[in-house]
Amino acid sequence: MTGPRICLLGHSGAGKSTTAGLIHAALAARQISCAVVKVAAPLYELQHSFYARLGEPLPPGQQDQQLLEATAGWIRARRPMFLVEDFLARAAATHADALVNDDIRSYDIDYPELRARGWTAVRISTHGDLRAKRLAAQGYVSLSDASTAGVETVDVDHEICNDGALDELAAAVHELIDGMLRC
Repeated sequence: MTGPRICLLGHSGAGKSTTAGLIHAALAARQISCAVVKVAAPLYELQHSFYARLGEPLPPGQQDQQLLEATAGWIRARRPMFLVEDFLARAAATHADALVNDDIRSYDIDYPELRARGWTAVRISTHGDLRAKRLAAQGYVSLSDASTAGVETVDVDHEICNDGALDELAAAVHELIDGMLRC
């Protein structure tokens, strides 16, 4: 049996990666293997190479969002489907029962491709001041919301408000997974 395919959308700092981890744990508790597959994996590799070449390697998990957005723009101008095609190939090669994506940023190219393949869309939302605190704690090299502009207007299947404590988010994730697995 193939498990759910879940695409998380939201602004930086909304809690998409945290939610992905909670989905992974919720599915593991139900004996369903899960993998998080990133659309932007090639961008993260290029970012790493860029900073390594400068002699300033980024610590794991660090992002230069402006560099990532510029690189994505450059790639999309030359090969619009590259990132989503690369993602779909990596997702197809994954042996997990369930898949989660937490970094989709292209609502006109990548997102429609995932939706056409049956991915369930979940928007993670939170208040701007809380997002700002979370982003400050992550210490990213640069920040930008340009790549998530318009995420509030994208049609989704579910929405989780992440304004509370981690246990509240975990409860919302368990409710989401319970509902998806009942179908």
